[in-house]
Amino acid sequence: LLLLLVLNIIYILCFTGVRSEQVLTPYTDVEVSSERDRVTLSCNYTSGDTLQWYRQYPKSAPQLLLNEYMDNTPGFSLNHAKQAKRVDLVISSAHVTDSAMYYCALRPTVTGNPDTLCKNLEHLTEGRKLSTGT
Repeated sequence: LLLLLVLNIIYILCFTGVRSEQVLTPYTDVEVSSERDRVTLSCNYTSGDTLQWYRQYPKSAPQLLLNEYMDNTPGFSLNHAKQAKRVDLVISSAHVTDSAMYYCALRPTVTGNPDTLCKNLEHLTEGRKLSTGT
């Protein structure tokens, strides 16, 4: 029995007055891995100052996982390649409980409403979702 993890990421810009040249893009639309694999989710950007990674479980509010100024969340780390304009979320050992929607954002977002990630969402690019299958 092999459990596969499928990762989806949504890339968002979340603040009033976002400039049109600020763009977030995924490396791939879907990431597939097995349990206990090391998984890297990458977010390329054209400009920005504080990139955030969020995780959202179905019917729940998004949760801030990491930004470059906070300590790592257990099992997760952030790599910021500033010259390459890329920020990676690394899951050290993927588990079924990591099945969720992952978000890369340029600014802190509003996380109280599970239906809307940002009050001032101005740009949304489809990305990846983490789910399991047999």
